[in-house]
Amino acid sequence: MRLPLYYNWRSLLRQKLNSLLTFVVVAIVVFVLSVLLSFAAGIRASLAATGSPRNLLVLKPGATAESTSLILPEESARLVQCPNLARDPQGRPLISQELCVQTSIPRRAPDTSSANVAIRGIDDVALVVHSEVRIVEGRMFQPGALEIIAGRSARDRYADLQVGGDILLGRSGNRRFRVVGVFEAAGGGLENEIWVPRTILEDVYGRRFVSSAVLRLEQPDRADEAIEYIKGSAVRLDARREPDYYSDLSTRVREIVLLASILVGVMAFGAVFAVANTMYAAVDGRRREIAMLRTIGFGRFAIVLAFMVESFLMCTLACGAGLVAGLFVNRPRQDFLSDITWTALAYEPKFTVGTLLSALGLSLIVGMVGGAAPAIKAARTGIIEALRKA
Repeated sequence: MRLPLYYNWRSLLRQKLNSLLTFVVVAIVVFVLSVLLSFAAGIRASLAATGSPRNLLVLKPGATAESTSLILPEESARLVQCPNLARDPQGRPLISQELCVQTSIPRRAPDTSSANVAIRGIDDVALVVHSEVRIVEGRMFQPGALEIIAGRSARDRYADLQVGGDILLGRSGNRRFRVVGVFEAAGGGLENEIWVPRTILEDVYGRRFVSSAVLRLEQPDRADEAIEYIKGSAVRLDARREPDYYSDLSTRVREIVLLASILVGVMAFGAVFAVANTMYAAVDGRRREIAMLRTIGFGRFAIVLAFMVESFLMCTLACGAGLVAGLFVNRPRQDFLSDITWTALAYEPKFTVGTLLSALGLSLIVGMVGGAAPAIKAARTGIIEALRKA
């Protein structure tokens, strides 16, 4: 025989203050966990959508990102002999030499703080190599002109990047560029960038090298052959598949998630004590009631089950409140400063089924661990002694 759920609900309401404080503690733990997991899922989704399996990204050996890579003209010239290299109908190799720099641009109102935005200098071949990129507003810039195109995410988050806007670039910040187009890149990280004619970018920043080279492969399944050639004595550069490069950029996110998970674990440990304190108070205040239940036929297991249900009920409700709070805090579009590229990466927090299950699992574990000892204590309450003291 088991006690009805109404009994558990009424028992929680009898100790409103203790129940409320425990509810808040568990809800905060779930809130932090849901925000953390949504952040990580959003970053991974953005980076996973970047890059093509048909492309190889070439960097200087030892460079951790394009922002720290420096490839001289004579080094990039050796790439034309790479095996499995795709060519256009005119027989020209599909190699996009790209120069990456950063500039500080104010965010759109109401948040007018500045952020580091990636500026990528490209040639016309880049639109062939980066096949996921397409102009969705305005037009492509003219080679040799002080014109730029902005990624959709960059346009949405930063000031003056709409078509017709002007921004200042250059080593002295004195060269005015006109925004003539907006592009999309299948929701990937390239949408956070501004693209400029490479020769113009080299002039205004005084650079005579490129940061990276992106090679289009004829056969993606033969990528290892091309990578081996590029890393060999003929070229002596580093190469990896483009999706692998962007996946590696999420390494720091995994480290942040790990450290934050430790914090969540410590908070959950504290929540266990909050649940236990509440349930112990319930046992001490209901000794006579427990004895009466035992007297009218409810066994020890029914008593244990009743107190565990109360603990689970309180934690489950707190879990729901924490998840709802997390949904309200997660804005539709945010950005994250990577300490590898030192540029802002826009992402959309992803509230996934995994987030829901993780939050629910954590709250149930807290309820089980925190409620187990008080429930066992309640079941061991002596009937005669409890009735006599009452």
